Amino acid sequence: MRALQAAVVSAVMMSGAASAQSHVELNLFGSSSSLSFGFGVHHHARRQYVVAPPPVYVQPQVVYQQPQIVYQQAPVVMAPPPMIAAPIYVAPVVVQRPPQVVTRTVTVPAHERPALIAIKYTPGLSGIFTSSPGAVGFSGARFTHSAGLEARLSRWFALRSDVELRNDSRSFDVIGAKVWLAGADWAVKPYLSASLSGTMVDSRPNALTVGVVGAGGVDVFFGKHFFLEAEVRYRALPGSCCTEVPQVTGVVGAGVAFF
Repeated sequence: MRALQAAVVSAVMMSGAASAQSHVELNLFGSSSSLSFGFGVHHHARRQYVVAPPPVYVQPQVVYQQPQIVYQQAPVVMAPPPMIAAPIYVAPVVVQRPPQVVTRTVTVPAHERPALIAIKYTPGLSGIFTSSPGAVGFSGARFTHSAGLEARLSRWFALRSDVELRNDSRSFDVIGAKVWLAGADWAVKPYLSASLSGTMVDSRPNALTVGVVGAGGVDVFFGKHFFLEAEVRYRALPGSCCTEVPQVTGVVGAGVAFF
């Protein structure tokens, strides 16, 4: 009987050695007449140690994937044909601008003042004016030297003094006035004048006859300082003692102006 108990115990221990986590206990109870036995299994947890390999660092692989481009054709929508509306006539709009007033300053050029003093020499012919019923004549023509002086006070007015020298008489027009009849800026200017005159005759050396002389003529200006002059004079002398003195004189000459 004891030999049998020993064999069972050995078998159980061998089976328990296969597992490191179970512990088997076998208890045998017997007597000479009977044999009884029992066993119990006790599990003991054992700590298991796992040896891990050293860490290995692996560079992650980056994979670029080209996105797929999907082309989708837009749906074609057929628009209805446009409706042709009836033409609309719009009356033209006339915009009238207010009158624009433009003020311009116009500078009127100042007229140049004539030269103040003029000296002239106008030779010519003198003669006696005769008149009879139905006949008018000119006789006794003779050469005359005539010189003059003018003080031009404005573009229209001047004071004058003239002298006529003939072979048998002399006339002095000492105080006279001259008025131009044309515009101030004209180059050709007609004029009229009147003067107080005194005449001396060789036949009467001590006699002085006082009269008046009227004249009309034209001045032609070449700039401010030079001019031409043509004039006709009529001399009126009272009394019959001086009828031999020429009454009509025609002269043509030139002059120079100063200042």
